[in-house]
Order: sequence, then C-alpha cells, then structure tokens
Amino acid sequence: MRFLTKSRFTTAITCPTKLAYLDDPTFANANSQNEFLKALADGGHQVGALAKCLFPEGIEIDAVGHDAQVAQTNSLLRRDEVVLFEAAIRFDRLFIRADLLRKLGTTIELYEVKAKGFDSLEGEAQIIGKRGNITSEFRPYIYDVAFQRHVLLLAFPNFKIKTFLVMPDQAKPCPEDALAQRLRIQRLDTRRIRIDVDPSLRDGRLARQILNVLPVDQYVDLVMKSPLEAGGRSWEFSEAIAELAKSLDGSALSPRSGSHCKACEFRASVSDTQQGLRDGRVVCWSGQFRLNPDTISQGTVFDLYNFRGAESVVANGKLLLPDLESEDVKFKKENSKISNSHRQWLQCEESRGEVDRPFVLSDELAAKLTNLNYPLHFIDFETATPALPFHKGRRPYELLLFQYSHHRVERSGQIAHTTQYLDSRPGAFPNFDTVRSLAHALNADNGSVIHWWTHERTVLKQVREQLSTTAETVPDRDQLISFINSLVGDDNSPGRLVDLGQHLVAPLAFFPGTKGSSSIKKVLPAILRSSPALRAKYQAPIYGSAGGMKSLNFLDQSWVRLDNSGQVIDPYLLLSGRFNDPDLDAIDSVGEENTVVADGGAAMVAYGLLQGNLLDAAGRALLEQQLYRYCELDTLAMVMTWEGLLEQTNIVHR
Repeated sequence: MRFLTKSRFTTAITCPTKLAYLDDPTFANANSQNEFLKALADGGHQVGALAKCLFPEGIEIDAVGHDAQVAQTNSLLRRDEVVLFEAAIRFDRLFIRADLLRKLGTTIELYEVKAKGFDSLEGEAQIIGKRGNITSEFRPYIYDVAFQRHVLLLAFPNFKIKTFLVMPDQAKPCPEDALAQRLRIQRLDTRRIRIDVDPSLRDGRLARQILNVLPVDQYVDLVMKSPLEAGGRSWEFSEAIAELAKSLDGSALSPRSGSHCKACEFRASVSDTQQGLRDGRVVCWSGQFRLNPDTISQGTVFDLYNFRGAESVVANGKLLLPDLESEDVKFKKENSKISNSHRQWLQCEESRGEVDRPFVLSDELAAKLTNLNYPLHFIDFETATPALPFHKGRRPYELLLFQYSHHRVERSGQIAHTTQYLDSRPGAFPNFDTVRSLAHALNADNGSVIHWWTHERTVLKQVREQLSTTAETVPDRDQLISFINSLVGDDNSPGRLVDLGQHLVAPLAFFPGTKGSSSIKKVLPAILRSSPALRAKYQAPIYGSAGGMKSLNFLDQSWVRLDNSGQVIDPYLLLSGRFNDPDLDAIDSVGEENTVVADGGAAMVAYGLLQGNLLDAAGRALLEQQLYRYCELDTLAMVMTWEGLLEQTNIVHR
C-alpha cells in the first residue's frame, strides 16, 4: 500500500499529477540523487544529527518496515514523557516519520528539522510577507509541518499539538572549531548514509548555541485556514490531503499545465532519453493538448527565458513555441539593447527556423569591448556556504571563498592561464588568503577584470564585510579592503570588474541553441557552433602546448571535437570523469534549471569532502587537481566567448 507521506505531500502540492510519476522508475527524476553527496552539499543530515543532540535522552525508532515502526512508536508513547527520533505515525492512508517528537503528558511537541538558514535577528519578517502571507521561501517548510500536525491531530485527537522548526541560526557565530567535521558523514550505500556524531556534541550544549528552535503554530494555523493552491487546483487544506491520498489508488489527478511545469523534476535530459526514461512533462502535455510527443521537441512556452506570462498563454490553448505570436510575449523592441521580450521573440523565431545565426547589436557590443583596459584578466570563483560551520567564529551558511582561476589576455591577443589558487586545508578559513593571492595576481596593472554574472562581485563584497567585522588580527586588512574596492568600485568609480555575461552578452547578443539563456555553459557551445574560425583554432591541440597557450593543468588539449553527426561537443563534456567519481560527475553535469544540489554543485561537494577528512592523501591530491582543471575551464570558457564576441563585431587584435 502506498501512503501519503510528508515527502509525497510536499511534492504533490507543487503539482498533484506528480504522484503518478514519483514512484515510477520509468520516469526521469532530477531529484533522484545519491544521498551521500546530497548530505555533503546541503548539510541536511548533519543538521538533523545535531538537532538530536538537543535531546540527549531521545530514543531512535529503528524498527524495519512501516508496521513495526508504528508499533515501536505507539509502545514508547505510552510513557508520560518521552522523546522520539523518527517517530512513525499512521492514520488510514497518511503516514509520517517525525524528525523529533516529544510527549509531555497530554501535549505532543513536533520538531521539524530543516537545513534552512534562519536569522534570529530578523525574526518573523523572513516568514510573513508584506501582504500577511507566508513567504514563498518558507511556504514549503510550513506546509510540511502543517501536514504532520494534521496527521497527529487525527491520530491523537485528545492531545494538544505544538509545532516547531529547528534551523541553523545565521545570527550565531560558532564558538568552537570544526563543528561540521564532528558530524562525520559515512556512506552506507547509494541510498543510505549515517552520521557519526562526535561525543563532544552529545550533551547538546553546542547545538543550543547554533540552532534556532522556532515555534510555528501561528504560521501553521494560517496555511491550514487558507486555500491550498496546488498545480492549478485550489482546495481547502484537509480536502487537499483527502484528494491526494485517494489519488494514490491509481486514479491519478489529471494534469493542469501552468508555470509550475517549468521547474518540474520529471523532465528527461538527452542522456535520460537515451536510457529509455520517460519525460513526465511530455506525458502531461501530450494528453492535455493532444500533441504528438515529437512536436514538443520544437520547444514550449515554458522554454522561454525569464517568461512570466506562461499561465495566460497556456490558458489560450497555446503551448508550442512555433505557435506563439509577438503579442503573446508582448514583444517590444529597444534600440540599444535586446529587451527581455525581444529575446523571447527571437526564441520563437528560432523554433520556426527563421533565426539560424547569432543576433548581435554589433555597434553597441563593439563600443563596450573597445572600452576594456588591457591586459584583460578573466577570473572565476568557487565558493561554499555550509549549513554548519567548518571554522570557529563563523556562522551557518557563511560564505567560503576557497578557489579562483585566472586567465590573462594581452592586447596582442596572447592568452595564458597564469594564476590559480585553492585553499583546501582542513580547518583553515580560506577567504582572506584567497583574496590576498588574487590581489598579488591582479595588482601589477589596471587591466579590466572580467567575470560572468554577479557571483564574483557579490562574493568580494561579502569578503570585504568579513574583513571589516572580524575580530581576528589581519595585518593587511586595509590593503585587502582597498584592493576589493578597486574591483567592485563605489558611487564615484565603477571599479575594474566587468560582467561579461550580464552586461555584454545578455543585453547585446542572442545565440541560437541557448534557449535564450546567457549562462556561460549555454553560450560557449553556441558560440563555437557559430564560428568556423574559433572551431579551427581550438580544434588544434594548442592549449597547454609548447609555443601555444600556457595552461597550468592541461597538456596539448584540443577543446573542439565533433560528434558523429558533425556537431560541436560541449567543451564541458570533454572533462567528463574529471572527478573520478560517477556521482560527483552526475552532479556536475546537471543543467542550470535543475536543483539536484543546492548552492554550488560538484565543486562545493568536493570542498566538503576535502574538509571532512574523508579522503586519504592520494585521494586528496587527485581531487585537488581535478578542482584546478574544473575552475580553469570556467575562465577559459569566458576567454573563448570573448573571442567569439570580437568576431561578431569584426574587432581584430593588432
């Protein structure tokens, strides 16, 4: 028998039709992942283990199977006072495993643990929006608790139920070193992990200093009294649960397409399709719009980049991009940039075969490119935001800048990978040393420092704030802050940073095959496809060769290779296997729309491995080298894109 569990419920309230796909192995599922690597990435299991330390007297429900778990739970709940971990509660078709459950007489306290940052200084403003509703950020967590309280009220009608969220408190610095390292992640198999808790944490003292226990009854009351909007449907809360439970019998709720389709996890990638996995969205749309699945490959309204009008377009019976008209995207052309609606309309035209080459505002792009100061410096950062700190004095989810790569381009066009830095020392706070190394690499001239999108600028500002507020002695604090200011600028000076993606590509260039995106991983292969000269240059093994381009990590590398149909293979795919771990590589290959790993992907997970003492010396050395290669390709990708933009504007180096 299938039960409506809290995980199924939280999936179903995004779209009820997903219940028909959730446990069907024939469907692709982007959220299906290795639990060991997920634990390294989001810290959820470690936060859960630390939360259990709040109640040293707690008893784990460890029976095997639903019936045995429920029986063990009910037996222990006969006590007047008891704390249970993973308590199993069942009522009819509803089933929950509660993270922490405490019984005190006729009161049951439910504690739901989330690896979600909460700033106790900001308080309720993070949960209740300006209109008095639960914010979109916290809504899934409050619904999760509301479902569990609903089940508890049905199972224990004579008890008072109190609810709490337990979350890392971003306002609280960790008073001790190596907190995260003392919650050691052990891989049991691809589906299961175990957290080995250091004895120093078991008394709960440190847990009480880092975790925030937030009463949420008032927020739960709010969502339970409000209509539950779920994938185009609107129900009263208890009615929604009844209908969702009923659908588990096989009578799947019919799909209602809408904006929620864009983020659907049951979409199949090319590799998924090659493995015979089905695409849930195609199944939905084929039935709802009576379309041949092959026609859906032309693109749908949900493929439009940054498009917020999908609901109304679908309501008018249109799904496929070739069927859209300019009025559907409210197309408005602007003189000096590609507007958002113009980019969307170019996608529609591309789907009809009317755009088969780059669309570039060449004069505007040329003006920005010629304003760059040489030598050019292309940089890329790798960062982590661990849920639990690795270092004393640092807060949950505080930024760690642990790596950068740096390519230098002379006015003559000479390209070299000149500098790289990786601080993976266990227990060492990396940020200031990383910026110190970057300053040494960039301070010799006033050349433009080029990055892609807002990440590097945001990171530098956060490190500047850390430098300004840290209590530790930093002898060159003022010099480092001055260096960061020279990059990010202020009201009187723009600074040296130039955002190649957001300020040049996005407003001034559209490349077929990118689905309108200005992500570097979409733009690079598209530029290579559009440029015979660039393909010829990088098809030769000149990268890292004697007399060719200097590389710190590659030797005689050819970055342009063709598949069996003569198409350019994405250069990022040429590094397949770079982590020598199929799970890490699977995370790294996930598309930008997926959310398999929060905040960072494979590089951040690799950093967690290096900090957690989970590797021997040889394993560490190999992983560090792979991180160097990973980051170098990111800055080389920017260089290649810059070269492609020069070609589009007919600027030639002399």
